[in-house]
Amino acid sequence: MKTLRDICSDKPMFYASSGSNIYNVVCEMAKNNVGAVPILDDSGRLRGIFSERDLMIKCVSKKVDVEKTKIDEVMTRGVIVMEAHDTFEDCLKIMRQEGIRHMPVRDGESLIGVVSMRDLMQEEAEMQKQEIENLNTFIYYYK
Repeated sequence: MKTLRDICSDKPMFYASSGSNIYNVVCEMAKNNVGAVPILDDSGRLRGIFSERDLMIKCVSKKVDVEKTKIDEVMTRGVIVMEAHDTFEDCLKIMRQEGIRHMPVRDGESLIGVVSMRDLMQEEAEMQKQEIENLNTFIYYYK
């Protein structure tokens, strides 16, 4: 069964620095086609996460000046983080339970990536496809 480390190793990690303005962060998100980015301090520690949902609820709907406002003022704090050795199934369960669409993943103290609900649903679909193929093989050979 795939771990979160396996999933993260296949994708680049994009992040933003604490102190950046919202506009620059959103431009990088658009450029890299990601829906959320972890916000790291100068020492590389996770300070929060900023998502499309944060942009809509905390910025656009409140008419925040995105070029003057720092990302730290609108990012989500108190982020749930998964460990690299956790399975995608464990992560998917927590994300569904908490209504989270993006989950940072760390290996010890180092952030190694962010998995999305889409990433995990693709893994789940692939696992189910493999299980169906195994069952079909079993049925075919043991008729």
